[in-house]
Amino acid sequence: MRPQIPVIYDVQLPHRCQRRNLFGFSMKPERRVKEPDHPPGMQKMMELSKMSAIKARPPPPEEVAEAFKTFFETKVKLHEPAEDIHIKHAHRSLKYLLENPNPDGTPRLSSGDLVQARDCLLLVPKGKGSSHLELARLVYKELQLTVDRKKNFMLRENDLSRWIEMLCRSGETHEARKLLEKTSGKALHHPRSFCIFCIGLNDVLCGFWSEGNDEEFLLTLSMFRERLLSLQPETHALLVEYFTEKNDLRQAKHWYSQPIEAPGIYPHAHSLILICCAKNRDIAFGQDIIASLLVVNPSKDIWDVVFVWSAMTGKGVEEIERMMQIMVRRNGQDSVEDRPDVTTINKLVEYAISKKDPYMAERYISLGQKWGIQPNAKTYIMQMEYRLSVNDIDGARAAYIGLQGEEVTEEEDVQVINKLIQAMCKAGRYDFDSIMGVADDLGERKARFEPGTVSALCILHLKRDELHDVIDLLRTHSYHYSSEQRITIRDVFVNFCLDRKNSVALVWDAYQIFRNVFDETPRDIRTRIMNEFFSRERSDIACHVFFHMRQSNDPQICATSDTYIAAFTGFARSSDAESLELVHNQMKLDMDIEPNTRLLNSLMLAYTMAGDPRRGMEFWAEIVASKEGPSYNSIVIAFRACEKMPFGDRHAKPIWERLRKMDVEIDKDVFAAYVGALAGNSLHDEAEKLVLSAEDEFGITPDLLM
Repeated sequence: MRPQIPVIYDVQLPHRCQRRNLFGFSMKPERRVKEPDHPPGMQKMMELSKMSAIKARPPPPEEVAEAFKTFFETKVKLHEPAEDIHIKHAHRSLKYLLENPNPDGTPRLSSGDLVQARDCLLLVPKGKGSSHLELARLVYKELQLTVDRKKNFMLRENDLSRWIEMLCRSGETHEARKLLEKTSGKALHHPRSFCIFCIGLNDVLCGFWSEGNDEEFLLTLSMFRERLLSLQPETHALLVEYFTEKNDLRQAKHWYSQPIEAPGIYPHAHSLILICCAKNRDIAFGQDIIASLLVVNPSKDIWDVVFVWSAMTGKGVEEIERMMQIMVRRNGQDSVEDRPDVTTINKLVEYAISKKDPYMAERYISLGQKWGIQPNAKTYIMQMEYRLSVNDIDGARAAYIGLQGEEVTEEEDVQVINKLIQAMCKAGRYDFDSIMGVADDLGERKARFEPGTVSALCILHLKRDELHDVIDLLRTHSYHYSSEQRITIRDVFVNFCLDRKNSVALVWDAYQIFRNVFDETPRDIRTRIMNEFFSRERSDIACHVFFHMRQSNDPQICATSDTYIAAFTGFARSSDAESLELVHNQMKLDMDIEPNTRLLNSLMLAYTMAGDPRRGMEFWAEIVASKEGPSYNSIVIAFRACEKMPFGDRHAKPIWERLRKMDVEIDKDVFAAYVGALAGNSLHDEAEKLVLSAEDEFGITPDLLM
């Protein structure tokens, strides 16, 4: 008798054997599964979405308003973007609050609450979703109403600037430019308006740049250029960077030479134009820039630019070291501020990384140590990056150990540590404790785990049968990801389930976990998992997967005719009569299923292969009597049923005669199925005679498969 696996409707662990100690009880308390770690305020907004979907009573507006405030207040405080899956719930909540104001008619949310939401929406995450823009439009509309009521000019100006920025980040730069045109008229007469205009212009230019729309970028530049007597430093640097990235040296040189509103030294613009000169072999112009920078005793920032230019033009490490000695002599031995420091070394390492030359990067770090310059956090982070790029995982781990003693700001090391964890998991040669040592460091800091890191650690725990750890990881991190990121993690579990190297028990555990955590998993993926269990000859487990779809109210998940057909086809392969009967009874109760020829074909095949061909032929009768009628596949399956049932020839011959009488074209499959029906009922002579006449009468050449 096959072992039965219980149906689990919540994230639970498959039953394990209980162990007792000498005294009859366990000294270690049972581990509890961690609760989902939703962002603050999100759970109440999710509850509203769920109640709206099933048309049930929503939570009180005051609770939803508090949740909305808490969510965006937390996000702004942490400077953390809200993912699209969260924004959809927040959008629904805001509409609900606007439809249900306070009893005195005042809004549930203040202008300050809306400003917080607006500021959070500006932190658009990767993969800019339309959901952010939709909510931003609603927030902007409500803020304008607030401005009109309070006549707050300052708020209007600020909000317009933020709205232009939001449009540009969301791919609606044309709309942002139209707004900018409306404000450009008074920008020349009001200093504050002029400042907002300049910021907006930069946003619009960056918007067209990120969209890859070079034509509109240049058009915008020509539209507003005449209104700017001189460039702001930010606009100047942006234009130089744009044309250097396009490798358009002529335009880059033109804009680099334009007057700036606040003249001064801007190392970033110098670095960009020098890089472009080096790429295009315009050494003369680059040398002119360097000469102009060295006319007076330059600051250390300019010396750093000079060192990188020297590296770009082919100077070796030894020559750069001699230039450093010249710098020290010119500035005086005791001038600590004007000596090479770790920033100098980091810029050289950064250049080596851009050239994909790890060896050169290591030499620059060694040069720094020779000068008594110790690596800082940025140095170690870059070292980890380039070592991982050449799959030097041990070298990256050594840099990681050095990084542990440095102070890191703004979580700049989190991304590369995630890469290190993923590389260690993928390599397969590092022990569990070494990997978890790095992962626990991130966990203790409450730092962000990338989706790839969560996936890798989940599979690691799953293979060690540590199901609690898998669930804890997913419940801690998966609810903070976007829809696309959740899909990447879910697909790792799906691929794990489809990998034949993994045992049935492990696959069942993986499926049970991911179907609950990723409850939005669509029907087609669930059907693939069901078919996988059929292929593994575990139709009992496949039946459970089917019922998980059958019991869902979500139209993207619930079983359809195609799902039933896949299930019945699977039962036909496994000859599982018990599960077949169970699912068939459910189909009879399913008001959304209207039997058609394909569905009846699968039922006929399933009952035939499950040892009840007589029941299968009942579906043939239904097919013949239906408006749609039989298909060629129906005929083949009917003959298969006749082959397996006693005295099946009494049903097969009338079908064959009717086909001949109606002049239906007989193809190879139909012919072979009828021959099988005759042979299956011991009518070998008739079958042989039919085969011998096949080529002359039907144009079919018999072969071994017939």
